[in-house]
Amino acid sequence: MDAPPAGNAEGDGHDMKSSLFLALGLLLALAASAAQAQTDPPPVQSLRPSQSPCGPGSQSVRVCNDDFRSCNSVCTATALDATADIAGCSLRCCTQFKACLSIRGCASRSIDCF
Repeated sequence: MDAPPAGNAEGDGHDMKSSLFLALGLLLALAASAAQAQTDPPPVQSLRPSQSPCGPGSQSVRVCNDDFRSCNSVCTATALDATADIAGCSLRCCTQFKACLSIRGCASRSIDCF
């Protein structure tokens, strides 16, 4: 007598159908998750607009303003001494202020030192 064939044709078809259903299910699951990812709103990083490095209140401008005020305070204090030579003191403060801004990339042509 002949031996039965090694593989059952009916069983092989069942395995192929199972594999196809598994692959189809996996494909549908991936498609659904991709669609969900596209409908979620993007995360909000910051509602405050980014500030200019040379805008009012920026660190560069604050540093230069503080230096300018200190320089002017020295000029004012020096002016109280009758023997002190204060010629050009305010001009020097203004020039240093412009240089400070320029070093930080915030140069302004609108500042005129007399």
